[in-house]
Amino acid sequence: MTHPAEGLVAKELNVRYGRKPVLVDVHAGPFPHGAVCAILGPNGSGKSTLLRAMGGLLRATGRITLDGVDLTTLPLAQRAQRCLYLPQTLPEPVRLSVLDAMLAARHATGPSGATSTANIEAAMTCLHHVGIAHLATHSLHTLSGGQRQLAGLAQALGRKPEALLLDEPLSALDPYYQQTVMALLRRETAQRNLVTILVLHDLNTALNQCDLACLLHNGHILACGKPADILTPDRLRTVYRIHARVDVGQNGQYFISTTGVV
Repeated sequence: MTHPAEGLVAKELNVRYGRKPVLVDVHAGPFPHGAVCAILGPNGSGKSTLLRAMGGLLRATGRITLDGVDLTTLPLAQRAQRCLYLPQTLPEPVRLSVLDAMLAARHATGPSGATSTANIEAAMTCLHHVGIAHLATHSLHTLSGGQRQLAGLAQALGRKPEALLLDEPLSALDPYYQQTVMALLRRETAQRNLVTILVLHDLNTALNQCDLACLLHNGHILACGKPADILTPDRLRTVYRIHARVDVGQNGQYFISTTGVV
């Protein structure tokens, strides 16, 4: 299925917590299909708020469009079928097997007969793509943090959204699972032509493994573009209050070196 180039766009987005403005007339995007996009910024800059607002989970003014369709006019369940939000902290693991959780997620978004042979085969195929088919009969509550994150991603991908919003999916993972999750996201985003947006704190991951980035500062978008273009020493000093430089190693990988705080 082909998509217009527009992808996901937030227009004139405003969010307040009580009297405090958190996002002010934010225009973010377009976040295109087939690209992994990072939302960057320090603590309190509004990253998670922006992601939740795009997912329809917060009271906000403005418009969120996906390929020209105004998502803000859709019922939440229908909106989530197209643009799916995955929280930073997954729900407490229940005593369901990984496969049963996959089938429950598929059933929640439409297809009847969740335990039919076709649905079981589709769920197992998705688990195989994510690399955890061998955990299908394991209970969720016995999995490690990294395994649970992969299981959560498998459930999300099994619901076949057009856009996937992930709030700090790497925050509690060790380096092995950070690399595993990012490789999975890059592969599935390309193969499924997804709009994939994730909140990140690790700037080096954004530089080397994301196609685009938006930099938030005090509730405003300061810059959007290729990570290496927007993460300049001046912006790192303004936004993160650090003295830093961006270098390129012999292998072509970018890395940020910090020399102190402002």
